[in-house]
Amino acid sequence: MRERAFDPKMVESILFIRLYFIGDVLMSTPVLDALKRTFPDAKITALIKRRARGVLVNNPNVDELIEYDGVERYHGPVWVARLAARLRSERFGLAVDLTGDLRSSWLLFAADPGFRVGFNHAGMGFLLDRRIPYRTSGHGVDHLLSAVAPIGATTDDPSPRMWLTDGELADADEFLSRVGMGGGRRFVCMAPGANWQWRRWPADRFGALARMLEERLGLRSVVTGASGEEALAERVVAGSHGAAVSLAGAGDIRNLAAIATRASVFVANDSGPLHVAASRGTPVVGLFGPNTPGVFAPRGAPSRLIWKRYPCSPCDQKTCERESDPCMESISVDEVFEAVRSLLEEVSEGGAR
Repeated sequence: MRERAFDPKMVESILFIRLYFIGDVLMSTPVLDALKRTFPDAKITALIKRRARGVLVNNPNVDELIEYDGVERYHGPVWVARLAARLRSERFGLAVDLTGDLRSSWLLFAADPGFRVGFNHAGMGFLLDRRIPYRTSGHGVDHLLSAVAPIGATTDDPSPRMWLTDGELADADEFLSRVGMGGGRRFVCMAPGANWQWRRWPADRFGALARMLEERLGLRSVVTGASGEEALAERVVAGSHGAAVSLAGAGDIRNLAAIATRASVFVANDSGPLHVAASRGTPVVGLFGPNTPGVFAPRGAPSRLIWKRYPCSPCDQKTCERESDPCMESISVDEVFEAVRSLLEEVSEGGAR
């Protein structure tokens, strides 16, 4: 398919497709900002995975959310046909596909929008009217923004953002009060989970870090985690010898964002929660191994990033050729503590938190 000329006048509605994980959807929010700034009168519909829905709730740049899930019933021909019919009925003037796999490309084709833009990836670029080269270098947010720059969509705020309500912040304060962290008490928030095993810093080291933070800085820690990560959080708490409490499994991604908003510092592996905390302006310490922070560093908040680069890094994250000495285990408790301490000092000198 030859690339066609783009006519901004035909953009009365926009389909935005990002069928990835929480962190990926959050990193794409600057694209939504760019689209709304450029086409302020257009209705923007976001098609995302159900698990990432909370990232875009209350986002002022999104007018409608359509959820897609990876469970089996969402792959049935009847459901897919209904989704395709719904998308086509919207008669989108513009579609932006930031996923680029066979699934999203088929949905893009089924929606039959007036103009299609996205990355020339996985052999599906022939379906696009404007094909953007797929690159693996440079920060991920800048890469995503490059998909809409050729149609004139830009933003002066390339930082991911989540928007919370006063009620959600009040609910978080109640959660924190239940575990003795209410009343504006300063604390460190920790997220020991990650989608892939090899991205995880050992739970006992998170626990040791919590002990050190209390002994040297007088700061207790709150351990967070999604449903299913309660046991991991409890291992951190056990290793802290009373310096940490767990709120894992107690809420959704929006509750996590609200709790992170109240924290003095957020410590996490290279994962969605790291970006969630940064999106709320909370200072973050990010622990990297299989991925490069050059691409996935959090934006929007003061940060310290620790990356022990091995010759095999970055890797596919699903396997490890150094199982007896994985890169994440080369990160010491002392250096993470020092990152937290120096970050707190920097923020304090800046007059925040």
